[in-house]
Amino acid sequence: MQPVVERFKQIYGGLTIRSLGLLDELYSDDVEFQDPFHRIAGLPALRRYMAALYAQVEACSFRFEDDVRQGNCAVLTWTMQLNHPRLNAGAVVTVPGSTLIRFRDTVFYHRDYFDAGAMVYEQLPLIGMLIRTIKGRV
Repeated sequence: MQPVVERFKQIYGGLTIRSLGLLDELYSDDVEFQDPFHRIAGLPALRRYMAALYAQVEACSFRFEDDVRQGNCAVLTWTMQLNHPRLNAGAVVTVPGSTLIRFRDTVFYHRDYFDAGAMVYEQLPLIGMLIRTIKGRV
């Protein structure tokens, strides 16, 4: 169990467009991936998704804080720092989140939990201002 979780943290701690080939070492061919935006089945589809995602990103890093492990399952908490030219005027966006992984020798299930509004919608000029105003009133 330990090597898969540690390898997961190592790969995502420094993942870039150039290191996406490392995903082949981490995931099973039949991996199921889900985040607030997509549900993806299979390693080839996950590779395509990540390639498209990282092609637009200037920088992305994850700082892992805690993890809870039991059997072939782990939950990891993290803080992501993202630089994307169309979000927050290109400045760093910081988003906390967590990941649930299930694994055997490799990860066969990966689900990310984070506030999609904080990551994307609040970073857009007009929509972001409206969302922040609403959140402030609530």
